[in-house]
Amino acid sequence: MIRVNLYPAIDVVEHTPPQLYGVVVFAVCAAGLGYWYLDLSSERSALVEQTATLQQEVQQLEQVTAEVTKFEQRKADLVARLAVIAQLEANQRGPVELMNNVIAGIPENPRGLWLTSLSQTETSVSMEGRAFDVTFIADFISALERSPSLRNVELEYWDQDTESTIRFRLNCELEELS
Repeated sequence: MIRVNLYPAIDVVEHTPPQLYGVVVFAVCAAGLGYWYLDLSSERSALVEQTATLQQEVQQLEQVTAEVTKFEQRKADLVARLAVIAQLEANQRGPVELMNNVIAGIPENPRGLWLTSLSQTETSVSMEGRAFDVTFIADFISALERSPSLRNVELEYWDQDTESTIRFRLNCELEELS
């Protein structure tokens, strides 16, 4: 006899073992960690590359800084040299003007008075000389007093050197020469 089952069939569901869940979770975690490791690894290599580039830039900038420092030192040296040259040029005019004023003060008859020494300190001038007559010395003092670069011309001493000449010494102060 044939039997027909009219009841719906009941499927027996097989249960997945719990170990399978653990394996799936482990595989997903391992895949996630692998991806994270690869991401960090690529980020690390990018940072290493960036560090190398920045170190090259730092070396280039250090070279540029060294050159700038060298040029600034050279500039300072040149500025100092120019200042010395300007000071020498300014100081060069003073003795020339002083000599011009002293020469202009020598009387018309140059055979009556001559200077044997002239010394200059910062603010004073001392002159020694000889003359045939006291009037030559007086004329010389008057001419020096009219000079724009000399003031307070004083006769320190005069005495008869020989029968025909008089030895003298003058001191005076210097004005600012421009």
